[in-house]
Amino acid sequence: MNARTRKAALYAIAAIAILASANALAHSYAGLYDWAVHHRLTGWQAMSWPAEIDVFLAVGELALYVAYLDGWSARQRIWPWATALTGLAVSVAGNVGHIQAAPNQPVILADRLTAATSPLAAFAGLSVGLLVLKMTRQHAGTQRRTSAPAILVLAPPPAPTVLRMRPAQDAGDPADAEPDSRLLRDAIAIVRNASAQGQRLSQRTLARELRGHGHHFPNDHLRLIAESVGLACGTAA
Repeated sequence: MNARTRKAALYAIAAIAILASANALAHSYAGLYDWAVHHRLTGWQAMSWPAEIDVFLAVGELALYVAYLDGWSARQRIWPWATALTGLAVSVAGNVGHIQAAPNQPVILADRLTAATSPLAAFAGLSVGLLVLKMTRQHAGTQRRTSAPAILVLAPPPAPTVLRMRPAQDAGDPADAEPDSRLLRDAIAIVRNASAQGQRLSQRTLARELRGHGHHFPNDHLRLIAESVGLACGTAA
């Protein structure tokens, strides 16, 4: 799936989950309103009482979204979960309890399940939204981890004058030797190949690979070689 299609799918899931939750809460409000009227609440009290119940479900859901976005610990997410689940339980009880038997029409199980569907649907929308949010964050984290090493390895190396090499058998002053461009090219190729395969490359491994390609250099030049090809701190991812 390309990035544009994936983004469109995520937006569609978010929109559907929000609309489904809003519709479910509206049905839940109607059921709780009937419960309030049946239990002798009238006027503004009957209209506001359902909000006192479903507000816990809505606030708990919003708090959980914030918790996952900000990376709260499992202990910090206990209270949002407790609030949402408490609101869900009370809302289900109120919606089921408002169903009353009519003359010659007893309340059956299907009636109670239908009444309980609305708050459960709102909570299901929360669960889907949280799952999508969690997977999106994990995908973004994976993308950052895989792309960050490429910036380090493919950064332009310092000027050639930083690294002056001489063959190990040369007894002259190393500072007077000319840069070994073939060694640098082979070192860059080794580092890029390791990065493409997702391997961690140490300076010791780089030295072994270079010597396997026929290059000769003293060990005290290894750090300069590594710095010249962008292999910092001894390893590259």
